[in-house]
Amino acid sequence: MTKTEIVIRGILGPTRVDIRPLACAVDITMHLLFTQHIPMDDIYVTNDIYPDVAKTLRKNFAVSRCRTNRSVTRQIERTANLCWDTLVARDLVRKYVGTHLRDIQAPRDMIFYLAFYVYFDTPFYVVLQHQPALLF
Repeated sequence: MTKTEIVIRGILGPTRVDIRPLACAVDITMHLLFTQHIPMDDIYVTNDIYPDVAKTLRKNFAVSRCRTNRSVTRQIERTANLCWDTLVARDLVRKYVGTHLRDIQAPRDMIFYLAFYVYFDTPFYVVLQHQPALLF
């Protein structure tokens, strides 16, 4: 189990939800942000992340059904929304995000919050307070 999967399991707990698509999306996001140094605003999840997740899942995991880009996109978005709902229900938003938020604008926000949390072991907004240059 990867560090990303451990963090997501820590949020969701024992569940039958397949977390691999979201974990893969977070890993790809970390690579784009912190290895390729692409600014957050220049990353388009529908073009830069979701297709790579679908390719990776088809290549690395023996799945009984073919994973299309569309089905992977839906699975990632459902799991990201489930993570957010769980954080709110368990009052863990501040721990994983770094500030109190009422809602996220889109599932992509959760992908970025998780990417920062996994990479730095620190919530998104706390990292940005110390290193605002990461946005650019």
